[in-house]
Amino acid sequence: MNVSVIIPTYNRGHVVGEALASVLGQTWERFEVIVADDGSTDDTPDRLAAVKDPRVRYLRLDHHGIAATRNAAVAASRGDVLAFLDSDDYWRPEKLATDMAFLSRHPEVPAVFSDLEKYDGDVLVPSFMRATPVFSRRLPPERLPDAIVLDQREMLLCLLQESPILPSALAVRRGAFEQAGWFDPTWPTFSDWEFLVRFAGRFAFGYVDRALTVLRISRDSEHRVHSERGRRAMLRLLSRELRTHRRDPEARAAIRAGLHRLRVQLGWYYAERGRRGAALRNHLAGFVQLGKPDLLARAALVWAPRDLARRLKRRRAA
Repeated sequence: MNVSVIIPTYNRGHVVGEALASVLGQTWERFEVIVADDGSTDDTPDRLAAVKDPRVRYLRLDHHGIAATRNAAVAASRGDVLAFLDSDDYWRPEKLATDMAFLSRHPEVPAVFSDLEKYDGDVLVPSFMRATPVFSRRLPPERLPDAIVLDQREMLLCLLQESPILPSALAVRRGAFEQAGWFDPTWPTFSDWEFLVRFAGRFAFGYVDRALTVLRISRDSEHRVHSERGRRAMLRLLSRELRTHRRDPEARAAIRAGLHRLRVQLGWYYAERGRRGAALRNHLAGFVQLGKPDLLARAALVWAPRDLARRLKRRRAA
């Protein structure tokens, strides 16, 4: 099997070379790299022009967003397996070899992902998976010695609550990717999460419990800059899923948990930026939809005088 490595980038000239070097240094050698530039205005083109490796192809595109950029790179690629790497991140040398070994052992499984080591500024999270609220529940404290096949239903329920699978850790067979329907270019961000929900409705995943990818979060990372739009888009998606799964109590419970988590996260986002009205409306809308008393309490806390709100927060933390 040959691998097409998909690297979308936008104004990441200072780091895209590290991402690319981590691919060229892989122990698995049967791959091509498609670097798709979403209309960068920095020195990204000049830096990539200096790369002379014949396995690397550079696509210069107009600015249309990360989903369209990933799709364009996939359309230009030829591999049997698609492996994604964001240009902020980089791989350990054995990443592709580990993924391909799993897919070779499990021809019935169309996708595999691994753990990540996460750097958020100077803060290190050695196991991204063990920091997730939902997926971490199925993992032991110590690393699993072998890769595992995950139950499709279990992963769908997980993805309706959170997205533990990040693109830089994912490899997927081309046929399954195409059947799932590619990335939706109408999504401003979180398009990977939306895709994974669709994918998990049809296919299973494998999991490698090793941090084969290093994830780097910066102030201008896409999920941070566009977090409000992404979470609001996911709220709309999960609200539709709630109607779709009206006869599936287990799925509805997972969706409601996902909606609640998004409402809480969005409320904190607004509160941290002093947008008290937006936080209030968010919590009240969540309460009306879900009937969760804590959302009503959060709405009251947001609108309380600030000195009272601080005292109540300290009392709840005590």
